[in-house]
Amino acid sequence: MSTKSLRNVLLAGSVLLVLALAIRSAIPNKALAEEPESLRLISVTGQAELQVKPDMATINFGVETQAKTAQEAQQSNASKMNAVINALVASGIAKNDIQTSNFSLYPVYEWQQGEKEGRQVLVGYRCNNTVVVRLKNIANIGPTIDAATGAGANSIGGISFGLLDPKPHENTLLAEAVKNAREKADIMAKAAGVNIISVYRISDGYTSVSSMDQGGWRAADAEAIKTPVEPGSLTVRATVRVDYSF
Repeated sequence: MSTKSLRNVLLAGSVLLVLALAIRSAIPNKALAEEPESLRLISVTGQAELQVKPDMATINFGVETQAKTAQEAQQSNASKMNAVINALVASGIAKNDIQTSNFSLYPVYEWQQGEKEGRQVLVGYRCNNTVVVRLKNIANIGPTIDAATGAGANSIGGISFGLLDPKPHENTLLAEAVKNAREKADIMAKAAGVNIISVYRISDGYTSVSSMDQGGWRAADAEAIKTPVEPGSLTVRATVRVDYSF
Protein backbone atom coordinates (compact mmCIF):
# COMPACT_ATOMS: atom_id res chain seq x y z
CA MET A 1 0.00 0.00 0.00
CA SER A 2 1.30 3.44 -0.94
CA THR A 3 1.98 6.14 1.62
CA LYS A 4 -0.88 8.22 0.23
CA SER A 5 -3.36 5.34 0.54
CA LEU A 6 -2.26 4.61 4.10
CA ARG A 7 -2.75 8.28 5.02
CA ASN A 8 -6.33 8.21 3.62
CA VAL A 9 -7.20 5.06 5.60
CA LEU A 10 -5.90 6.57 8.85
CA LEU A 11 -7.79 9.79 8.20
CA ALA A 12 -11.05 7.92 7.58
CA GLY A 13 -10.56 5.87 10.74
CA SER A 14 -9.99 9.00 12.80
CA VAL A 15 -13.22 10.54 11.50
CA LEU A 16 -15.21 7.41 12.39
CA LEU A 17 -13.69 7.33 15.86
CA VAL A 18 -14.62 10.94 16.52
CA LEU A 19 -18.20 10.32 15.33
CA ALA A 20 -18.54 7.23 17.53
CA LEU A 21 -17.34 9.10 20.60
CA ALA A 22 -19.74 11.96 19.89
CA ILE A 23 -22.72 9.59 19.56
CA ARG A 24 -21.77 7.74 22.72
CA SER A 25 -21.48 10.92 24.75
CA ALA A 26 -24.81 12.22 23.42
CA ILE A 27 -26.89 9.16 24.40
CA PRO A 28 -26.73 9.58 28.20
CA ASN A 29 -27.55 13.27 27.92
CA LYS A 30 -30.56 12.52 25.72
CA ALA A 31 -31.80 9.78 28.06
CA LEU A 32 -31.38 12.16 30.99
CA ALA A 33 -33.33 14.87 29.17
CA GLU A 34 -36.21 12.46 28.35
CA GLU A 35 -36.40 10.85 31.79
CA PRO A 36 -39.71 11.90 33.37
CA GLU A 37 -39.84 13.50 36.75
CA SER A 38 -40.87 11.31 39.67
CA LEU A 39 -44.65 10.97 39.63
CA ARG A 40 -46.60 12.14 42.65
CA LEU A 41 -49.81 10.14 42.78
CA ILE A 42 -52.84 9.64 44.97
CA SER A 43 -54.25 6.16 44.33
CA VAL A 44 -57.81 5.39 45.38
CA THR A 45 -60.50 2.76 44.82
CA GLY A 46 -63.96 4.07 43.97
CA GLN A 47 -67.00 1.98 44.84
CA ALA A 48 -70.73 2.13 44.30
CA GLU A 49 -73.61 -0.27 44.89
CA LEU A 50 -77.33 -0.43 44.30
CA GLN A 51 -80.20 -2.59 45.54
CA VAL A 52 -82.49 -3.73 42.73
CA LYS A 53 -85.36 -6.18 42.32
CA PRO A 54 -84.48 -9.36 40.40
CA ASP A 55 -86.37 -10.19 37.22
CA MET A 56 -85.14 -13.75 36.62
CA ALA A 57 -84.18 -16.86 38.57
CA THR A 58 -82.45 -20.20 38.01
CA ILE A 59 -83.37 -23.43 39.78
CA ASN A 60 -81.86 -26.92 39.65
CA PHE A 61 -84.32 -29.82 39.45
CA GLY A 62 -82.98 -33.33 39.95
CA VAL A 63 -84.24 -36.89 39.62
CA GLU A 64 -82.54 -39.72 41.49
CA THR A 65 -83.42 -43.37 40.89
CA GLN A 66 -82.00 -46.68 42.05
CA ALA A 67 -82.48 -50.19 40.68
CA LYS A 68 -80.80 -53.59 40.67
CA THR A 69 -79.20 -53.08 37.25
CA ALA A 70 -77.64 -50.05 35.59
CA GLN A 71 -80.04 -50.27 32.67
CA GLU A 72 -83.10 -50.32 34.94
CA ALA A 73 -81.83 -47.34 36.96
CA GLN A 74 -81.11 -45.35 33.80
CA GLN A 75 -84.41 -46.19 32.11
CA SER A 76 -86.41 -45.31 35.23
CA ASN A 77 -84.52 -42.04 35.56
CA ALA A 78 -85.02 -41.11 31.90
CA SER A 79 -88.76 -41.75 32.18
CA LYS A 80 -89.12 -39.56 35.27
CA MET A 81 -86.90 -36.78 33.97
CA ASN A 82 -88.86 -36.63 30.70
CA ALA A 83 -92.01 -36.25 32.77
CA VAL A 84 -90.39 -33.41 34.74
CA ILE A 85 -89.28 -31.62 31.58
CA ASN A 86 -92.72 -31.97 30.03
CA ALA A 87 -94.27 -30.54 33.20
CA LEU A 88 -91.86 -27.59 33.10
CA VAL A 89 -92.69 -26.87 29.47
CA ALA A 90 -96.40 -27.13 30.22
CA SER A 91 -95.97 -24.57 33.01
CA GLY A 92 -94.58 -22.04 30.52
CA ILE A 93 -90.82 -22.68 30.51
CA ALA A 94 -89.23 -22.54 27.06
CA LYS A 95 -87.11 -25.56 26.12
CA ASN A 96 -84.17 -23.23 25.45
CA ASP A 97 -84.31 -22.30 29.16
CA ILE A 98 -83.91 -25.94 30.28
CA GLN A 99 -80.39 -27.39 30.24
CA THR A 100 -78.88 -30.60 31.61
CA SER A 101 -76.23 -29.70 34.19
CA ASN A 102 -75.34 -33.12 35.59
CA PHE A 103 -75.78 -36.82 34.79
CA SER A 104 -74.23 -39.69 36.71
CA LEU A 105 -74.67 -43.45 36.97
CA TYR A 106 -72.72 -45.45 39.53
CA PRO A 107 -72.85 -48.73 41.50
CA VAL A 108 -74.12 -48.88 45.07
CA TYR A 109 -72.44 -51.16 47.60
CA GLU A 110 -73.44 -52.23 51.09
CA TRP A 111 -71.31 -53.75 53.79
CA GLN A 112 -72.53 -57.20 54.74
CA GLN A 113 -71.09 -59.09 57.68
CA GLY A 114 -70.51 -62.79 57.14
CA GLU A 115 -69.83 -65.53 59.65
CA LYS A 116 -66.07 -64.87 59.64
CA GLU A 117 -65.60 -61.52 57.91
CA GLY A 118 -67.53 -58.75 56.18
CA ARG A 119 -67.40 -57.65 52.59
CA GLN A 120 -68.76 -55.04 50.20
CA VAL A 121 -71.71 -56.35 48.21
CA LEU A 122 -73.13 -54.75 45.05
CA VAL A 123 -76.81 -54.04 45.73
CA GLY A 124 -77.74 -51.94 42.70
CA TYR A 125 -77.09 -48.82 40.67
CA ARG A 126 -78.02 -45.20 41.28
CA CYS A 127 -78.71 -42.69 38.53
CA ASN A 128 -78.82 -38.90 38.95
CA ASN A 129 -79.97 -36.39 36.35
CA THR A 130 -80.18 -32.65 36.99
CA VAL A 131 -81.44 -29.81 34.81
CA VAL A 132 -81.00 -26.11 35.43
CA VAL A 133 -84.05 -24.03 34.57
CA ARG A 134 -84.15 -20.31 33.91
CA LEU A 135 -87.37 -18.54 34.84
CA LYS A 136 -87.95 -15.18 33.20
CA ASN A 137 -91.05 -14.57 35.28
CA ILE A 138 -90.17 -14.94 38.95
CA ALA A 139 -93.85 -14.77 39.92
CA ASN A 140 -94.08 -18.35 38.59
CA ILE A 141 -91.38 -19.83 40.84
CA GLY A 142 -93.83 -21.46 43.27
CA PRO A 143 -96.08 -23.03 40.61
CA THR A 144 -93.03 -24.20 38.63
CA ILE A 145 -91.54 -25.95 41.66
CA ASP A 146 -94.89 -27.59 42.41
CA ALA A 147 -95.19 -28.79 38.80
CA ALA A 148 -91.68 -30.28 38.78
CA THR A 149 -92.02 -32.09 42.10
CA GLY A 150 -95.46 -33.35 41.12
CA ALA A 151 -93.95 -34.84 37.97
CA GLY A 152 -91.21 -36.71 39.84
CA ALA A 153 -88.36 -34.31 40.69
CA ASN A 154 -87.05 -35.41 44.08
CA SER A 155 -84.33 -32.84 44.64
CA ILE A 156 -84.26 -29.08 44.09
CA GLY A 157 -81.06 -27.03 44.13
CA GLY A 158 -80.68 -23.54 45.52
CA ILE A 159 -82.57 -20.77 43.80
CA SER A 160 -80.39 -18.01 42.38
CA PHE A 161 -81.93 -14.68 41.45
CA GLY A 162 -80.50 -12.38 38.82
CA LEU A 163 -81.10 -9.78 36.15
CA LEU A 164 -81.88 -10.47 32.51
CA ASP A 165 -80.00 -7.32 31.49
CA PRO A 166 -77.69 -5.95 34.21
CA LYS A 167 -75.82 -3.63 31.80
CA PRO A 168 -77.79 -0.40 32.47
CA HIS A 169 -77.23 -0.77 36.22
CA GLU A 170 -73.55 -1.65 35.73
CA ASN A 171 -72.88 1.39 33.53
CA THR A 172 -74.56 3.72 36.02
CA LEU A 173 -72.62 2.28 38.93
CA LEU A 174 -69.27 2.50 37.13
CA ALA A 175 -69.86 6.23 36.66
CA GLU A 176 -70.81 6.54 40.33
CA ALA A 177 -67.68 4.63 41.34
CA VAL A 178 -65.50 7.12 39.42
CA LYS A 179 -67.22 9.99 41.26
CA ASN A 180 -66.63 8.19 44.56
CA ALA A 181 -62.95 7.83 43.71
CA ARG A 182 -62.64 11.58 43.10
CA GLU A 183 -64.36 12.37 46.39
CA LYS A 184 -61.89 10.15 48.26
CA ALA A 185 -58.94 11.69 46.41
CA ASP A 186 -60.10 15.24 47.22
CA ILE A 187 -60.34 14.39 50.92
CA MET A 188 -56.87 12.85 50.92
CA ALA A 189 -55.35 15.72 48.94
CA LYS A 190 -56.86 18.33 51.27
CA ALA A 191 -55.59 16.50 54.33
CA ALA A 192 -52.10 16.31 52.78
CA GLY A 193 -52.14 19.99 51.76
CA VAL A 194 -51.76 19.34 48.02
CA ASN A 195 -53.87 20.00 44.94
CA ILE A 196 -54.96 17.39 42.41
CA ILE A 197 -53.76 18.23 38.91
CA SER A 198 -55.34 15.58 36.73
CA VAL A 199 -56.27 11.92 36.33
CA TYR A 200 -53.12 9.96 35.59
CA ARG A 201 -54.67 6.53 35.08
CA ILE A 202 -58.03 4.75 35.46
CA SER A 203 -57.92 0.98 35.74
CA ASP A 204 -60.80 -0.93 34.19
CA GLY A 205 -63.40 -1.51 36.88
CA TYR A 206 -65.49 -4.58 37.59
CA THR A 207 -69.11 -5.09 38.44
CA SER A 208 -70.89 -7.91 40.24
CA VAL A 209 -74.45 -8.98 40.94
CA SER A 210 -75.01 -11.00 44.11
CA SER A 211 -78.06 -12.51 45.77
CA MET A 212 -78.78 -14.61 48.81
CA ASP A 213 -78.96 -18.32 48.01
CA GLN A 214 -82.38 -19.68 48.95
CA GLY A 215 -81.00 -23.13 49.78
CA GLY A 216 -82.42 -26.42 48.55
CA TRP A 217 -85.24 -28.84 49.21
CA ARG A 218 -85.87 -32.53 48.97
CA ALA A 219 -89.12 -34.18 47.95
CA ALA A 220 -90.10 -34.49 51.62
CA ASP A 221 -90.42 -30.69 51.73
CA ALA A 222 -93.19 -30.66 49.13
CA GLU A 223 -95.73 -29.09 51.48
CA ALA A 224 -93.31 -26.31 52.47
CA ILE A 225 -92.47 -25.65 48.83
CA LYS A 226 -96.04 -24.44 48.23
CA THR A 227 -95.24 -21.42 50.39
CA PRO A 228 -94.47 -18.43 48.13
CA VAL A 229 -90.77 -17.85 47.53
CA GLU A 230 -89.69 -14.27 48.23
CA PRO A 231 -87.06 -12.99 45.75
CA GLY A 232 -85.85 -10.14 47.97
CA SER A 233 -83.35 -7.81 46.30
CA LEU A 234 -80.01 -8.02 44.52
CA THR A 235 -76.87 -6.06 45.27
CA VAL A 236 -75.13 -4.69 42.18
CA ARG A 237 -71.60 -3.42 42.86
CA ALA A 238 -68.99 -1.59 40.80
CA THR A 239 -65.35 -0.83 41.59
CA VAL A 240 -62.71 1.22 39.77
CA ARG A 241 -59.07 2.10 40.49
CA VAL A 242 -57.99 5.69 39.79
CA ASP A 243 -54.58 7.37 40.11
CA TYR A 244 -54.52 11.17 40.39
CA SER A 245 -51.40 13.28 39.93
CA PHE A 246 -50.70 16.20 42.27
